[in-house]
Amino acid sequence: QESLVNGGIFSVNVNVSLFETNIRVLGGLLSAHQLAVAYLENQVPGEDVRNGSGKVIIGTVPSKSQIKKVKDAQTCKLEDGCIKSKPLKSKIHSEVEKEGFNLSEMNCNNDTDTQVDSETTFWTYDGFLLELAHDIGKRLLPAFQTKTGIPYGTVNLLHGIPNGESKIASLAGAGTLSIEFELLSRLTGDESFGNAAKLATRALWMRRTKKNLLGKHINIEHGSWTETLSGIGSNSDSFYEYLVKHYLLFPEDEDFWTMFMSSYYGVHNESRLGEWYGDVEMNAGRSGSSRRVFESLMAFYPGMQVLLGEVSPAAKTLNGFFLVREAVGLLPERFNYGNWKVEGGNAGLHPLRPELLESCYFLHKSTEGISSMRSNSEPSGHSGWLWAADYALYAIYWHTLAKCGFSSITGVSPEATGGVPNKVRRQNAKRVDEMPSFFFKEK
Repeated sequence: QESLVNGGIFSVNVNVSLFETNIRVLGGLLSAHQLAVAYLENQVPGEDVRNGSGKVIIGTVPSKSQIKKVKDAQTCKLEDGCIKSKPLKSKIHSEVEKEGFNLSEMNCNNDTDTQVDSETTFWTYDGFLLELAHDIGKRLLPAFQTKTGIPYGTVNLLHGIPNGESKIASLAGAGTLSIEFELLSRLTGDESFGNAAKLATRALWMRRTKKNLLGKHINIEHGSWTETLSGIGSNSDSFYEYLVKHYLLFPEDEDFWTMFMSSYYGVHNESRLGEWYGDVEMNAGRSGSSRRVFESLMAFYPGMQVLLGEVSPAAKTLNGFFLVREAVGLLPERFNYGNWKVEGGNAGLHPLRPELLESCYFLHKSTEGISSMRSNSEPSGHSGWLWAADYALYAIYWHTLAKCGFSSITGVSPEATGGVPNKVRRQNAKRVDEMPSFFFKEK
């Protein structure tokens, strides 16, 4: 509260990405606020949150006076306040631990059951996370002050738009804002956030071609496309995802379904190449040339299709994506499926992206138990996608597991990272001392 009165923790002279700050900072604060309201009220012991002087405790040290370990798991029941926390141990763990990695220690040793005393004084949530979200939201709003309503890509948290800021925005950067901003409006009663973000989405969609295709980059002042390449990969991906998810979350905004369906038809009719998708010129569509390159960011698309009930085409496409993973072990940033090889430059980078496994999860949840239904046996909860995910996770553990986290990999290739992992390939994989923040959050 004191920091907000004195300008707030976001009162700093720094330029930030509108897109990244929205999905990570604003989205994170809104999610944490809703979780606090829904699950934490009257459930978290106060001594686990603040110490005797009222300051927030940093770390995971339990309140010994309020929490006691229950040695016999049979006496620990959910209705008594028991929280069971057993680390998952799969075949992957066993295989990797043979190589000298103790994954049990990396699970923070939470292999215990705990029980909260009935006389505990619980923490009460005062809504400060929503206040922080409102603060950062107001600092991002100046980005939308353009002639078209399509926002700048960068904003200064103190001074608004930086001098000389580019007037070119990407489709994804300007069109992946509506969910967080609309939720902020509904939670605070301030409609300016949702109105700004929805206007930006509509302004982009209005500039589609007759083939219902949109480009990758646009001038935010006069609304002309500066890159007319159209596809579902980089600089475009989350625009399509947010159209359908916005409608699912806020069905009152019916035009988002209209915008999504027309865009979906455009991709299906003009960018789809069998079970794959390519980049095409937005005015020519499939009648022109196509760029037959699979980008790792495209892997979100089958998961999105599952939300629509398009399970069969989603499965066919994701199967193709997994063929790439099996060929080179880890998904590279760009893979030419026409020539069946990793493209040059930094295309062989694997930055631990989550999209492939996210789509795999959606396919698994939509198909689990189908084989059991066909054979009239007991539901198993398994699917072929569960196996695919298991193999993919094994490759990630094998090639990227480091002493403190997981590393990105460069030079992904059949020789370095493909096939069944072994010690030689592990040594050949080129590691980067970098682990993106989205790895633990999304993967």
